[in-house]
Amino acid sequence: MVTTTSVIEFLGKLVPGYDYRAKRSRLNTDRSVREKLARELKKSAVNLKEVSDLAYRDGKREVVDHIKDILKAIDLFIVEIEDSPFGQSPLFKQDGVSDEDIDHMIEFDRLLVTELEVITKTSELIYDHVLKGETSDIIIQVRKLKKELDVMKNTSSDRLDYFMKR
Repeated sequence: MVTTTSVIEFLGKLVPGYDYRAKRSRLNTDRSVREKLARELKKSAVNLKEVSDLAYRDGKREVVDHIKDILKAIDLFIVEIEDSPFGQSPLFKQDGVSDEDIDHMIEFDRLLVTELEVITKTSELIYDHVLKGETSDIIIQVRKLKKELDVMKNTSSDRLDYFMKR
């Protein structure tokens, strides 16, 4: 069973200073989480741009079009992450925040990081497959990646809704 403590330790390894329990740390923790998400999504985009370039050189226009669509979605999501108004959330201004609220904040971050890992690994696999010349299922993999990105975007929206309604 996954405990809150083990999740906090896991997130603390990825995001230095991760701590929602102390009021003075909440805003910085949120900002650090969002910066980590944006950085990792940018790395995935770099892999996909390289795949697109290789596909373009090989005349695989359909692959280029699919990748172009997901790159646009990633770019828009990064802007959304970076420009989120989380600092206005009452959760960052209150001295006493319930353990339930903190657990929800941590759970949203865990979900986002888990989804981010899937996106990162999938983009790396796509890149590796193209380098090996295994391109038969690239469009299917790009579509799966797009679906994972959509799941992550929905989780991020749910996180924003939760933070702003508290």
